[in-house]
Amino acid sequence: MFLKLAWLNIWRNKRRTLITTASVFFAVLLAIATRSMTDGVYENMIHNVVSYSSGYLQIHQKGFWDEQSIDNTFEADEKLSQILLNNPDVEHIMPRLETFALASYLEKTKGVLILGIDPEKEKEVNNLHEKISQGKYIETINDNAVVIGEGLATQLKLKANDTLVLLGQGYHASSAAGKYRVTGIIKLGSPELNNNIVYMPIQQAQYLHGAENRLTAISIMLNKSSSLDKLKTTLQMDLDTDTYEIMSWKEMMPEMDQFITADSTGHYIIIGILYFIISFGLFGTLLMMTFERSREFGILIAIGMRKRLLAIILLLESLMISLIGCLAGVFGGFLVVLWFTKYPIYFTGELKEVYENYGIEPIIYFSNNQNIFIVQTLIVLMLSVILAIYPGLKVIKMKPIEAINS
Repeated sequence: MFLKLAWLNIWRNKRRTLITTASVFFAVLLAIATRSMTDGVYENMIHNVVSYSSGYLQIHQKGFWDEQSIDNTFEADEKLSQILLNNPDVEHIMPRLETFALASYLEKTKGVLILGIDPEKEKEVNNLHEKISQGKYIETINDNAVVIGEGLATQLKLKANDTLVLLGQGYHASSAAGKYRVTGIIKLGSPELNNNIVYMPIQQAQYLHGAENRLTAISIMLNKSSSLDKLKTTLQMDLDTDTYEIMSWKEMMPEMDQFITADSTGHYIIIGILYFIISFGLFGTLLMMTFERSREFGILIAIGMRKRLLAIILLLESLMISLIGCLAGVFGGFLVVLWFTKYPIYFTGELKEVYENYGIEPIIYFSNNQNIFIVQTLIVLMLSVILAIYPGLKVIKMKPIEAINS
């Protein structure tokens, strides 16, 4: 009965109810679209950065992060790989051997980052083969060839099929020197990588440094980035932490994590202001509905109706108005998110160049994380309950004689 009464009451003034529900609808729609877009941008930015560098999680020899030397490597272990691949949260694992060396071509010499990789796995995760601007990608894990960054190729003034000389320190102070055919030149979004990177098959990198079957790290890519903390905890229990150290991208790249946290705070403030504005509209509607019916409430109280029941009816009215607008907003937000997850926004021109210079794809993806929809619904319902408290208290304190004569 209370639900029916509340439903009939909110449609006494259809125009006012429709205006209020419309304001809730647009607020929820904008909040969902904004949150989905920012989360999508963050997820894409994180994926781009970690896929080329650390992975969402990285396993390395204990102490390697403090002293990143080729002497702090560990032996590749099939059992370790199986533990990782058997975990449903793990999408890919990428064994890597990362060292520094001098690269030389004719009279030019430059310090470079050598990254020993599994070409097929990196191809699958990073689409490195699609970023080749000259020549071709590394074909096999045993290919005696390298792919170098476009910026590095420009500085050394070499092109595809030229020979690059690498000189550095090998495992346990041995010397590392070798000649390699530059099979391709790659254009990466990150200027730092573009100017310094030398990709080579991991077995060739191990042979060059006298570190056969040894790795500096295993980078782990996840099916869902939200499972990061859970997976890290699980792996810490499964692995020998006296031998291995497990770090998340947040620990290895705290600057990016801090940037995302600060930027998210700004977006939360904007959404908070949006909800603060619609709260005034909803609060005004509830007050008007209460004052307009003061005489009616006075009569009901005089004939014996409990004030508490009238307050409950007001609460139900507040929830109904909010719920109509909220559900419509969630449905509209779902359609917007569905469209942009299927057809993301592509940047062109100068904006595209700015994104690429920072190593970020010039694309805005939208996140379809269901928590976005749930959180906005809960916020609106919580506001409805809070805003109904004052009108409810007015009714509870109402004196029947004064209300009837008002």
